[in-house]
Amino acid sequence: MKLQAGVIGCGNISKFHFSGLEKAGVKISWVCDLNEETALPWASKFDATFTKNYQDIIADKDVDIIVITTISSVHKVICLAAIAAGKAIICEKTLAESAEDAFEIVAAAEAAGTIFYTSYMKRFIPAVAKAKELLPTLGTIYTTYIRAHQLWGDMWGEQPESGFFHTPEGGVSPVRKNYGGGILVMGGSHILDLVGFFLGRPSKVFALTHTPKGRDYDLQAAALFETENGVCHFEATAHPLKKIGFLRDGWDERVEINGTNGRLDIYSSSWDDVEHKASLLVHYDNETEQSTEYRYDPVSPFDLAVAFFVENIERGEQGGQSRLTGYDVDELISSISRSGQTGQALIIDWKL
Repeated sequence: MKLQAGVIGCGNISKFHFSGLEKAGVKISWVCDLNEETALPWASKFDATFTKNYQDIIADKDVDIIVITTISSVHKVICLAAIAAGKAIICEKTLAESAEDAFEIVAAAEAAGTIFYTSYMKRFIPAVAKAKELLPTLGTIYTTYIRAHQLWGDMWGEQPESGFFHTPEGGVSPVRKNYGGGILVMGGSHILDLVGFFLGRPSKVFALTHTPKGRDYDLQAAALFETENGVCHFEATAHPLKKIGFLRDGWDERVEINGTNGRLDIYSSSWDDVEHKASLLVHYDNETEQSTEYRYDPVSPFDLAVAFFVENIERGEQGGQSRLTGYDVDELISSISRSGQTGQALIIDWKL
């Protein structure tokens, strides 16, 4: 029998999850959104039942998977309800608005044995997956540079007078309301997942952040991490440079991992143009003194991630991605924010 899923949240990110679920052969039984006009096209496409109340989906005994693609501020209440109901869960990033809430979610999932995934799909980019495979060939890893430079326009000047990035006096900007913060949360969270994916949990951090006066979101976060696999230089920056990066389209996301036996260079393209833009891995082998390029055709990392999640759910196993993934990233975000505010290095207090 096909697995059945309910998708809670039908905004822009949901289309990638709908695609992945469809390609993985999952029956989409329910769609949920407070905006009926947003949800009904999906309900029609998949012959699914529409509801404005996520609890209707969680209460359906035939639903196997709860897919949460809402804003992060409501992830906690939905995740905890789905865990209590014994459902498998796929939740969009960031897992929660704080490390404390993320910890509560994953601790509940661990205690219940829930199959639980935070959808950090960049670890499924082909160049990233190949780099992970080749990582042991590098010998002792001593330095990693990892960054996300995203084209946001000229945000370094005067504050926008209106729109998504406007912070009203005494109020909250749409970017903070919808996503929980600026570039650290929106762009840096995915890169922080790759820090853990490649190097393991950092033990110590020193960070600097930049939040322009009068705004409630950051434009830059930089950090130096201490890990068991050497030092890691991290940066997430919103910038106005239109023709930089791997494909000269303003998207400049790169990972460089250096070891005693070689180097891995990963270049990835913008996350939302999955049908046209691809990724590149360059592997330098110091023994042969040769570099090998791995060029990949465009493919949706969302499709690859959901296929992995569904395959493990079908087997009743958590598989190779930990339930703690979302908490790990939220703890790093919290640590960077605290270090940036105090100007002090700090030991990262891992709770699990």
